[in-house]
Amino acid sequence: MLAQHCIDCKMPLFKYEGKVICPACKREFRIDGKGYAVPIEKDGRVETVKDENKEITETKKDRKASEVKHDVVETSAKSVECLEYSKVKSISILRSKLFEVISRIESCESVESLHSLINLALKIIELIEKIERI
Repeated sequence: MLAQHCIDCKMPLFKYEGKVICPACKREFRIDGKGYAVPIEKDGRVETVKDENKEITETKKDRKASEVKHDVVETSAKSVECLEYSKVKSISILRSKLFEVISRIESCESVESLHSLINLALKIIELIEKIERI
């Protein structure tokens, strides 16, 4: 499982047999230089262009520059949504783990274990704060 998510269904992407795929949509992606998931085109065709709830397949040559620019903006917005979803999910998981550590602190009897658990709790808190600043 990868850190990137599908721009359509928001499911985590997986790398399988050298390909990056969405298990729900069955779409294939590539990871660009900035770490964003970008759908792979097949046979020079754009896979999905939405027009009033219809999917249209067309060649790149037929598209106007403004349409391409719109798709880039739309893809960027979806990437931001995926990043935001990943942040929320990560923070939720870390908070859950923090509560587990705190409950262990309450029942801890060893000074060494207490020291380790407090350090772990502090590192989790720092990580949550760093993710929130992204």
